[in-house]
Amino acid sequence: MTRAVLDLRGLDAPQSATRGIVRRALTQAPVEFMDDVVLVADELVGNAVTHAGEAVDVSLDLYPWGTVVQVRDRDRDTAAVPPKPEPAGDEDVNGRGLFLVNELASAWRVQTDEAGKRVVAVFLYRAGGTH
Repeated sequence: MTRAVLDLRGLDAPQSATRGIVRRALTQAPVEFMDDVVLVADELVGNAVTHAGEAVDVSLDLYPWGTVVQVRDRDRDTAAVPPKPEPAGDEDVNGRGLFLVNELASAWRVQTDEAGKRVVAVFLYRAGGTH
């Protein structure tokens, strides 16, 4: 397993920093997964900043079978994260982030931890490189 962690506290552009570390960490992963993992990590950090005021950190765990992305924030309200996000309407300005996470990740969940909560997204690599 390879692990990459980025402390996001106090960064002016946490989503940009997240995209960079994810792209660098995924150099050994199947290329067809990179954009999905980058987009999900970006969305999770954006949600943490928008709804909790700040993302604490982002981590990636890389395995031969897939990648696990975790984003932590200080808000302990896991009920604020819907387990089955609905697609946003055509006129909605927001509401697409968790729907994208749900569609792109193989699995995801939210849980409390010592800092507040973490959202975990898992990407499984499959034979033939598709998911």
